[in-house]
Order: sequence, then C-alpha cells, then structure tokens
Amino acid sequence: MTQDDFKNAGLQRLFQKGAHNFILLHKRGKAIAFRLDQNGDVTIVDRQTDVSFRSTGLLLIDDGWKCVGPGLEYNWLFE
Repeated sequence: MTQDDFKNAGLQRLFQKGAHNFILLHKRGKAIAFRLDQNGDVTIVDRQTDVSFRSTGLLLIDDGWKCVGPGLEYNWLFE
C-alpha cells in the first residue's frame, strides 16, 4: 500500500460515536478504533485487518456511529 493510497479521500472513512470514540476504515480492509482526548492525543484501542469496508461501515451506522468524513488527518494511523 502506498502513501498516495491513504491520501485519497475516497479510500477511507472516519466514524464517530460520542465525543471521543472514532473508527477509521480503509477500503483495503483495515480498521482502527481510537479515542481522542481533550488535548487531541490519540490512543489506539484496536486494529483489525481483513474487514469489509462497505459492510463494516453499514454496521457502524446501524449501531449509531456517524460518518464524519474521510478522516485524512488520521491517515498516519495506518502506518
């Protein structure tokens, strides 16, 4: 996977639930759950591979998560 792949906004989505819980999905089957504290510091909660981008996104929405954009500012988490 190249760095250019991660910069393409069409390849990833950021989901948020509550004020501090986020999940970043990538179309190449990667998902990263993380928390963002009041200072903007990121704590990774879980990493998964081989996830379905579409199915996982739909399940998150059904579970009350909100898609808040591509989350390009967090693409460094995939490295």
